[in-house]
Amino acid sequence: MSLEVKGGVELRDDVARMADLLRTSGGNGTRACNYILQTAAQPVLARMLHNASTDPQRRSGKLYNSIRIGRVVKKRSGGYRVTVGVHRADGGAEYASPVEFGHGGPHPAPPHPFIRPAFDGGVDEAYEKAKQLLGQALDARGLL
Repeated sequence: MSLEVKGGVELRDDVARMADLLRTSGGNGTRACNYILQTAAQPVLARMLHNASTDPQRRSGKLYNSIRIGRVVKKRSGGYRVTVGVHRADGGAEYASPVEFGHGGPHPAPPHPFIRPAFDGGVDEAYEKAKQLLGQALDARGLL
C-alpha cells in the first residue's frame, strides 16, 4: 500500500505562517497563543481550587491562594505549554506535594489529591476550549 501526499510543503508553510501570526498578534496587549493557553486552562484551575478547598478542608488558605495558572513557556522540543498548580518559585505553599500524595513522618497523613483529579476531570474541557479559541483566532485573521 502506498500513500502519496501532494501539497505537503505548502501545508507546512501555511501552518508555520499561522503560528507566526498568532505568536505576534493578540488582543488587549497579550499574544494570542498566551491568551488561548491561559484561557483554556481555566477549567482545570477551577476544579483544582474546588478540590483544594473541600478535601482537605481549607485552614489557612495558603495552599488555596497558591494555586494559579503559570506563564506560557516555549518548550525546547517545540510548541508551548502552560502549567496549572502550586508554583513554589513564586512563593506558593511548599507543602502541596505532601497534601497531594500524603506523607509518613511523625504525624502521618493520608493523601488528599487535588491536582490529579482536577486535571483528569478538566483536561477534555480545556482541550475543547483551546480548539474553539484557536479556531476563532485563526478565523479572525482570515486564516481559516
